Amino acid sequence: MDFSERAGMAGKRVASYSEKGGVGKSALAAGLAAVARRRAFAGRIGTVYSADLDPRGTFTSELGLDTEALPCSLNDLLAADPKGEKGLAADVMLEAAEAWSGVRVLAAERALANRETDQATALEFRLRSGLDGVVTDDDLAVIDLPPRAGGKLVVSGLIAATHVVIPATLDEDGRVGAREALDTIRQVQETYNPGLQVVGIVPSIVPGGKSTLGDVIGKFLADTYGPLYRDDLAIPRYSIRQQTRFARVPITSQTGKEATALMTAYDSILTAAGVAE
Repeated sequence: MDFSERAGMAGKRVASYSEKGGVGKSALAAGLAAVARRRAFAGRIGTVYSADLDPRGTFTSELGLDTEALPCSLNDLLAADPKGEKGLAADVMLEAAEAWSGVRVLAAERALANRETDQATALEFRLRSGLDGVVTDDDLAVIDLPPRAGGKLVVSGLIAATHVVIPATLDEDGRVGAREALDTIRQVQETYNPGLQVVGIVPSIVPGGKSTLGDVIGKFLADTYGPLYRDDLAIPRYSIRQQTRFARVPITSQTGKEATALMTAYDSILTAAGVAE
């Protein structure tokens, strides 16, 4: 296999990844899916797909699906033996809940964790092959990765992705999660997916007002990573985000300044990833 080839990788496939939990990784995926869905309804992009590679199923749950009662899941695709067949993701796609109508989901369940010890040959390429022929040039897939160092699920997502965004809270978890995520991303770029683009390290769940630690961490990230640190794409911390997560509705269903600020941030990140405005 020539790993430099990216044949069939149509459409944008944007992954959300950090190697620390609690930094807003799944929240970012849901926010991107929400504003992408709004763009799709406006005719600016095609179909919005989501793929949840985190066995905890946080992204799946926010899209209104019960992770304990799924008729099929991403685990079925990765556990199969497709022998390189393309487009098989269509067989295990689910429709998101009514509030998220129009979004198609490769859902996560706890059993997905079993794939980490699966010794099947080329398992890490099954998501990419599965999406090929399903995600077309005008479509967008949002991929949520688990917060762990490498592993088969993370590598599967990074091989399938065209772009990756690294959310980082302005604290030690955010700093370490970003550093370690970049290490894994660079290994994948050097081997299986050289065309993978890092959109940036994005400040996440940023509180209002002055934060001495936040200022120090932000400066460290800017000094260390230069233009990869995108404070222009910062995602603010607002309670409306937790409210929509609990209600399992997209942020685009809300009004007011806080919701608008969050939507603007997510829209800006999609634009930075080259998704049509």
